[in-house]
Formats: sequence, C-alpha cells, structure tokens
Amino acid sequence: MEKQLYDEIRVSLAAKLKTAQREDRLQSKTVVLMHDFSLDRLVHVNNLDTFINCTQDIYCRKGGLYPRSHQVNVQGGCAANAATALGRLGVKTYFISRTDELGLALIEFYLKNKAGVDIGGVKLGGSLANMTALEIGEDCINIMINDEESFGPFGFDDLDEKDFEIIHQADLVGVFDWCLNMKGTDLASRLFDYLDGKAIITYYDTSDPAPRQDEIPELFAKAISHPALSYLNLNENELCQYAKREPIKKTNWEELKETTRELKSKIPARLNVHTSCFSAFLDGKNEAVVPTYEVAPLRSTGAGDAWNSGNIIGILLDLEPEERLLMANSVAAYYITSSTGERPTLTKLIRFIENPELKLRDI
Repeated sequence: MEKQLYDEIRVSLAAKLKTAQREDRLQSKTVVLMHDFSLDRLVHVNNLDTFINCTQDIYCRKGGLYPRSHQVNVQGGCAANAATALGRLGVKTYFISRTDELGLALIEFYLKNKAGVDIGGVKLGGSLANMTALEIGEDCINIMINDEESFGPFGFDDLDEKDFEIIHQADLVGVFDWCLNMKGTDLASRLFDYLDGKAIITYYDTSDPAPRQDEIPELFAKAISHPALSYLNLNENELCQYAKREPIKKTNWEELKETTRELKSKIPARLNVHTSCFSAFLDGKNEAVVPTYEVAPLRSTGAGDAWNSGNIIGILLDLEPEERLLMANSVAAYYITSSTGERPTLTKLIRFIENPELKLRDI
C-alpha cells in the first residue's frame, strides 16, 4: 500500500477517535481480562557479546559485580498490562486474577489508582509472580526469565459467581498468557464453552508456547480451534510454532504471508499477527497489512500487551481492519518510546497519530 493511502488511514483513524471521545463511546464499553499479573524487573545491557564475556569472567572469579546495566521495576503480566492500557484509554475494564497481599497492593497501585481498572475480581490465596527481562542492544531484544514457581495456576473453576456476573455484562472477554498458567487450557477452553452462543467477543493471546511444546496439540484442539473464539493474536514466533514452521530469518510480510494464511485456514477465529515491522489481519475473506512506526524503542517488554489494548479498542469501536491495526501499532509505539513507559490517554494517542514527524516503515 502506498504512503498516501497510509496517510489517509491515519487521518481517518484520528477523526474516528475524536468522534468516539466526543461521544464517550469507550466509556460505554466493558472489557474483562484475566489473569496474569507480575512484578517485572527490566535489565538493559548495551551489547550481548560484552555481557556474555563479562558474566563469564565474573563466574570464573567465583562471583562479583556486573556494573554496566540499567534496571527498573515495573508492573508486568500480559493481562494486567493490557488492562492498564485500556483503563488509561477510557474503557471500563475489569481484571480477574489471584495473588498475595503484596501483589494485591501492587495491583491496586498500578491498575486501580493509575488506570481506574476495577480489581474486585482479584483474589487472595496466591503468590506475587516475578519476572526478570534482559533487554539487549538498541532494539531492546528481550529475554524473559520467569520464576515459574510464583505463577500459580488459574482454571475455570477459580472463577466465582461475581466473576460470571461481570462477564455477562462484558462486550469483550480476554484470556492471556497460557504459557505460564498450568491450567491455561482448562481456563480458555471451558470459558469459550461457557461463552459459546453469547453475544460477547472473545480474545486470546497465549504468549510464547515454546516451553510447553508437548501440550500445544491439546491447546490447539481445545482452545485455539474453538468455534467460540473470536480473535487469536500472535507475534511472528508464536505464529511459526502453531503453524509448525521454522522460525523466520527476516521479519516481513512476504516471508510470513503463506504461514499466516495456512494457520488461518485451520482455525475459525479471526487472526491478528503483530511484529516489530508490521501487523496483519486475516478473517478468511479479507486481509489487511499495516506497517509499524520508524521509532527507536526504549523498551520491548510489554510492547505486545500495549498492541493488544489498541487492537481491542479498534474491535470495540468497529474500526476498519487497517484502522484497527494502525491503532494497535500506535499504542505500542507510544509505549515503547515513552521515557517513563507511560500508557497513553486517548487525547495523547490522537496527538501521537497526528504527528507528521512520525513515519511508517516500508513493508
């Protein structure tokens, strides 16, 4: 698609968002997301080779200090991050999870106080999940190190009567992070069973399934292929794993086109694929591809969650596929270029989209 057409999409998207803001359309929408929240420690190192050599040297010296990193603690969890972003954008958002008392205090600080998310569905009796992400080089390529013992399982039977009351009111229900939830297949498949036939949009992002390769066939059969799943959302690595293809060498649409089409032919859900270079949408009849922005990222961890929140907004507002993908790309770009990791309000996002200095990549 030519640059002029993308510019027209940006103008159209900004105009529709202004109308939605003026008419308070997002405030009338309800989203329920579940279930992961974690405390993340982001560790940035400038050069991978330097990092490896230095840590090997420290190891050989029986321990010592690695002095060349920048570290920060932030909220984490795919569902929690997306919920925060949606709350900041003005959507009535409910978050369902389980944690401990410290986790609840952090959820109240990050989600409720900063984004207005309803956390009444957060239960005690769990533990605070922890994750450390190494973000390496100028592109902030991340290696996420999870404390698997802290990510407690959460299944369909952990939902209570109050949760179902909220779910019944929702326009969209999203399930996230199957990889770290040992009851993830149970949660997704039985929730989709429960919602089958109801006028509620279902949204699924499994995260990287690689650590549980042996369980992917069951996940695919019971959840990913479920007829009640409305939207499946993947990055390029997850796409290749579910399509049983080798990892791609270069991220571009030509490289991924056939793999994306092949996976879509096997599932009834509408398929979204988001990468650092472009986002794509397939529904079996139509395809849309929109490039990402040419920006220098300050972080990468959480970018997919920001993308999901923008995509959900596009679904709720019934935007055209190209507008929705640009919306998702815009929320992600805003987040990864914010000096503080801020999620945008709708007003700030509109200004971002209208900024003529921001350019889109070639795909």
